[in-house]
Amino acid sequence: MARGDHFFVWRRQFGVARFQHHGIDLGDGSAVHFTDGRGGVAGPSGDAATFEVKRTELDEVTRNQRDSMHVVEYRDRLPIDETVERAISKIGSRNYNLLFHNCEHFAAWCVLDRWESRQVSVAFDRASSVGAKALATTSMHVAARLSAKSVLRGATPWLLVADAAQWATEAGGHHVGLRDPKRRRNASRAVGVTTAMSVGALAGPLGIAVAGGLWCVGEVAGELSQVAYEKAQHRRLSIHD
Repeated sequence: MARGDHFFVWRRQFGVARFQHHGIDLGDGSAVHFTDGRGGVAGPSGDAATFEVKRTELDEVTRNQRDSMHVVEYRDRLPIDETVERAISKIGSRNYNLLFHNCEHFAAWCVLDRWESRQVSVAFDRASSVGAKALATTSMHVAARLSAKSVLRGATPWLLVADAAQWATEAGGHHVGLRDPKRRRNASRAVGVTTAMSVGALAGPLGIAVAGGLWCVGEVAGELSQVAYEKAQHRRLSIHD
């Protein structure tokens, strides 16, 4: 890892759910990141009012090297000196918000001059996709009572396995060489549609068609949710600027 790198470590929430904590390496054994204000790191739980951007030793981030650090790679990014200056300029700031201003948003802003969080984006995307597919599946089950049940049985909740596979690829792709966000996104979609088609194949050709249709519905819903999220984030940033 080098000066100006955007890094993350995996942490657990309540000992079960995993999340990424992000920060900027200053190259001297210290980093700037969102802390919980009590010697720990900011996360999904806790009192956000106490969360503060601080400069701490890397050992505090990694819990004395118990957690591995991973570098987020970018094809295009701001110069290293500017990234470091940006990170240092935010020391002491608060205004933490899990959805719109978390540790990943902060690190991305330092490197890209954009407030973005793949964790939040993927969560919105998959949640919207699952919701849309569940609604579509329910509608198809109702229609099945009036038509060919054997055909529409392919549209079952098991197709949501594709969303789980797609999310896992997006979240864990970094560990198998997919460090570029766009490549991870494309790879996760390929995994999602392939899994959907494979599950649909259990019901035959029409099952494949149904599965493909539901996957497309989910992706459209995911894209629309991203547009809505970005607009909400833009409005919030405009208010706080």
